[in-house]
Amino acid sequence: MAEANKEKKAKLVKQAPKIERQPSKVMAILKKEYAFENWLLAIISPVLIINGVYVVMGKFGNADLNLGESGIKFIDFFFNTDLKRILTGTFLILVGTLVVIYLAIPILRPSIAEMKKVSWPTGKSLAINTGRVFLFLLFLMLVFTLYGFALDPLFRWLLSL
Repeated sequence: MAEANKEKKAKLVKQAPKIERQPSKVMAILKKEYAFENWLLAIISPVLIINGVYVVMGKFGNADLNLGESGIKFIDFFFNTDLKRILTGTFLILVGTLVVIYLAIPILRPSIAEMKKVSWPTGKSLAINTGRVFLFLLFLMLVFTLYGFALDPLFRWLLSL
């Protein structure tokens, strides 16, 4: 009897119409990348960070942000005490930094994948190559110093004419 019930359930599952989920149009719009928006974010985020630094410092250009009572409740709420001013500026810096990170992720993701493919030198070969570079730099320093000593009298003579 249990087998008969299982067979009936299997037939019902096969016969039941499959419900196809329509993709959400909102999610499709949100997932689509707009190059213009990325460029706009790239321009706005450094401005946001710089403004946040100015707010934290208490200066905005030549204006002092210790406004006292401005009469505008919105401005008074954010700037009437040092703590609120510092928190507001820190929030601006944080948002600007997060936008920069968001914009950097598509650039860094393929780079990280490529960096995993790189064969890195061992410590011994790195030390040997570093030593060779420094020796070459010392050699170039010696050559240019000798050129300087050799050509200095010639330049002094040319300048005296």
